[in-house]
Amino acid sequence: MTLKKYILITSILLGTIPNINSKNQLISYSIPGESKLKNDFTDKIKKSESTIDLRLWYNEPAKEWMTSALPLGNGTFGAMFFGNVEKEQIQFNEKTLWTGNPTTRGAYQNFGDLFLEFPNHTLYTDYHRELCLNNAIGTVSYKIGDVTYVREYFVSYPDSMLVVHISTPGHTGKIDLSVILNDAHDGVVKVDKNKITMTGKLDVLSYKTQAEIKNEGGTAKSDNNKVSVSGANTVTIFLSGGTNYNISSDNYIGENEAQLHKRISNRFPPVIKSSYTELRNRHIMDYKTFFDRVILDLDAPMPTIPTDELVKLHNESTYLDQLYYQYGRYLMISSSRGMDLPNNLQGIWNNTNTPPWQCDIHTNINIQMNYWPAENTNLSEFHKPFIHYIVTESSKENGSWRKLAKAIHCRGWYVNTQSNIFGHTDWNANRPVNAWYCMHLWQHYAYTDNIDYLRETAFPVMKNTCEFWFDRLTEDASGKLIAPDEWSPEQGEWEDGVSYAQQLIWELFNQTLKATKILGKNNKFTSTLKEKYSQLDNGLAIGDWGQIKEWKVQPDIKGNEHRHLSHLMALYPGNQISYHLNQKYADAAKASLESRGDLGTGWSRAWKIACWARLFDGDHAYKLLKSALKFTDHIPLSMDNDKGGVYKNLLDAHPPFQIDGNFGATAGITEMLIQSNLGFIHVLPALPSAWKKGKAKGLKAEGNFTVNMEWADGSLKECSIYSGSGKPCKLYFPDTSNVQKVVTDKGVSVKYKIIDSNFLSFETKKNGKYEIIIKAPYSY
Repeated sequence: MTLKKYILITSILLGTIPNINSKNQLISYSIPGESKLKNDFTDKIKKSESTIDLRLWYNEPAKEWMTSALPLGNGTFGAMFFGNVEKEQIQFNEKTLWTGNPTTRGAYQNFGDLFLEFPNHTLYTDYHRELCLNNAIGTVSYKIGDVTYVREYFVSYPDSMLVVHISTPGHTGKIDLSVILNDAHDGVVKVDKNKITMTGKLDVLSYKTQAEIKNEGGTAKSDNNKVSVSGANTVTIFLSGGTNYNISSDNYIGENEAQLHKRISNRFPPVIKSSYTELRNRHIMDYKTFFDRVILDLDAPMPTIPTDELVKLHNESTYLDQLYYQYGRYLMISSSRGMDLPNNLQGIWNNTNTPPWQCDIHTNINIQMNYWPAENTNLSEFHKPFIHYIVTESSKENGSWRKLAKAIHCRGWYVNTQSNIFGHTDWNANRPVNAWYCMHLWQHYAYTDNIDYLRETAFPVMKNTCEFWFDRLTEDASGKLIAPDEWSPEQGEWEDGVSYAQQLIWELFNQTLKATKILGKNNKFTSTLKEKYSQLDNGLAIGDWGQIKEWKVQPDIKGNEHRHLSHLMALYPGNQISYHLNQKYADAAKASLESRGDLGTGWSRAWKIACWARLFDGDHAYKLLKSALKFTDHIPLSMDNDKGGVYKNLLDAHPPFQIDGNFGATAGITEMLIQSNLGFIHVLPALPSAWKKGKAKGLKAEGNFTVNMEWADGSLKECSIYSGSGKPCKLYFPDTSNVQKVVTDKGVSVKYKIIDSNFLSFETKKNGKYEIIIKAPYSY
């Protein structure tokens, strides 16, 4: 990357116009709309950008949607930009655009494409395409003659809008282009002056998309199916769309077509009146509120080679580790916000009307993995679409989920393996997933300590789910309660008491009991729950080759490398297996993991990262991370264990693309850095030898604690904790004699209690900040 290009890109990032002399020196810069900028916002950008530069960048346009286009999104509206020079393609989606209905699965749909045609832009130089994770802005730049063309792309949550801005810094009147909007269905496209609209209807839902073009200088005109601009100084293109979907409605329709059209159209006047700088700054301020909460710094500078070369040729890069980690957080912010509907198998990004597995809500690992990093990477707000989806659908008296339970004479609810957004669920009963879903309800409380949420939102669903299993469980010959006729996804015969079901039900009963204690519930339900919990088979049995048994009857085959780890729910994401609790079961889980191997589909490799981290084996977890980061360009569907990895755009490859692997890897990396699932905080439980120096800031722990840490030469140097609720803080700290003292952020010493040689605790105050002063860095 040349110095001039670096100055230009950095200036674009900061919203400045550079003045560069003939020696490629930056003489000065100006900020469009400078008087309207807030000083604290400018300082925030500069401070953030001075830490870690996180970019996916390339020196050529994308050739394939799945492997190389780059994703943008605001939680509900998503786009993938290719960066083509002469004819740019921006493919877009909206989370609710589905075919199907409450009785037919249907599929998530491609919404359409926005094409930007630039005449005579064939001979160009200095091409650069990137996605900056620090501000969620995509950029394409290139030169034609002495004119540099710069495009910026982002999807704004505050303005509900995809924004594309085209400029030629230092030149005027140089922008000529045509804008075309294509429907992926048979909708009606209309062009009027500077506006293009697209409307249509699918099986249940109506949809609308609107694009408007704003040019500064030059002229704009409409012609047949496009809007053309000539001789402009800058051009800004706005795109927004949606459907009339409403999850709370019995028929899933919330508006008539006229109301939908009005809602989408009303988004445009405010953005048209705003300057580009104002729109850009609103977007960045909103995004950074969440993204900047967490820093992972592995002391690795940004490479000077493009990201595709980095993935293909330098898998050992620790910069790639921190980039991939934050990419998962970026994708979470970009795909899970704005409505009570979770992201799907591909988040919100899909370019076909017949996507793999219909881009559905897949319940036997995938949708859950999508939300594994929500709480511990400090993105609790983005967990809510999944949580509210569970609460809404499980509470509908005449909904599909409750009908399934009634059909087998049980209270409560359950789901099958595949689901659409209309409550329909089919292909293989997956009854234990109701317990798995409730783990997410509980986890949100465990991390936020929001007792009103627990009382009003989570507990009623958890209670009702327990009642399903009160009605469903049967006694085996030993008197233990077991779930009849279940499976171990996605293999083997169906039989009674499989580990997958038993371990999930144990988590449900255990966490619901905790909730009853917190809420002061002492009634018939609580008594029944205690009785059933004490009688429950917990799904932990050790087999003849030292493994956690997957089935009661069927033999476990050593060397079975199936992608699912369904019999290890108790290790991760559950809480029954740990070396902190029982070495026998932890060793058995290790034997099971070794049998499964280190390959698998992309998401399976991500799952194994977290499992090895829970066994405190940082180097093996890291081996799986590098396995998950193995480059692939394989697109067709494959279940082969050797085909998983990532594409050059760092999207996870099942293959094909499945976003759960991205989220699972981010969650797994977090488990390597901090664990708090057993009632105490364990910092650096699985630090790999490859990360000799680094720091992590802003990670969340259960109890509403936020943790910062720094290490060097594999040893902990600093650790500080923010207490969001004022609960007692319990730390796992090997050899507590190395703790010199605990102090507040004001330097005031805090009394702490040595529980034993490995644990200490101290009282905290709400919003209090505490630092653990260590006598000397030591292996943790």
